[in-house]
Amino acid sequence: MKKLNKEALELEAKYLRLLVYGEPGTGKTWFGASAALDTVSAPVLFLEYRAQIGSLRSNPDFVKAIDEKQLVILQLDKYSELNYVYTWLSQGCPENQNFDELFDAPPKTLVVDSLTELQRSEVMRISGNQANKFLTDVDAPQIQHWGQLLNQFTLLANLFYKLPMHVIFIGLEDVDYGPRNVGEAPTIQGYRLALQGSSQRQFPAYAMTVMRLDRGPRGSNVHCIGYTKAVRAKAKEQTGFLPAKIPAPSVPQLVKYLPGNEEGGE
Repeated sequence: MKKLNKEALELEAKYLRLLVYGEPGTGKTWFGASAALDTVSAPVLFLEYRAQIGSLRSNPDFVKAIDEKQLVILQLDKYSELNYVYTWLSQGCPENQNFDELFDAPPKTLVVDSLTELQRSEVMRISGNQANKFLTDVDAPQIQHWGQLLNQFTLLANLFYKLPMHVIFIGLEDVDYGPRNVGEAPTIQGYRLALQGSSQRQFPAYAMTVMRLDRGPRGSNVHCIGYTKAVRAKAKEQTGFLPAKIPAPSVPQLVKYLPGNEEGGE
């Protein structure tokens, strides 16, 4: 047990502990990669698992960031590989032959995309199914599997969000529809992170900020209109420094709102 002084609290407040979700095409992957475009949040370690990472090729700024080692993308093959990454980061990025050649300086931001797909692969694995094959008969997860998943993903959130760096998890969204009569269009009651079981409620509790990305107006050049704390969206902002809504947000833009990050950057 230790007492946290003012300096310790200020140090903790300078880091972004963010959970981002939204429907496909709202710019979640672009948003995560934007951390590489400013020295306030770059270099970036981007852990990709079945995300639409190919979309980054169309942005010359991202291509340049990759060439300059400001955006390092690693493709995860399985959930357990997160252990190696966490160990390296939590030990202060010591010399390691698996990581040293990737960076010229220790990463300032970690992005994990997509949380939803990582959990889906774990559901398949622990229930004895093979996620990489088409199956005619899929074994349904049992109650003990859901408990294991909850433990895994709450531990994941708890450990990674405590790292002394900006940490961003990205996931898909689920839509809650209200009751409707025959012939009527469904009404949307709300949006939430697409995780299964109790993880859907508990994982967001570990983030300081939960934001939902939404599409810009049809025909506009706005890739995403930002995060909102509207009634229908499951969102929160506990840093006390971020505004309620930011059009076309970027990671450096959010980081610069936090104390200790006002100066610097490109």
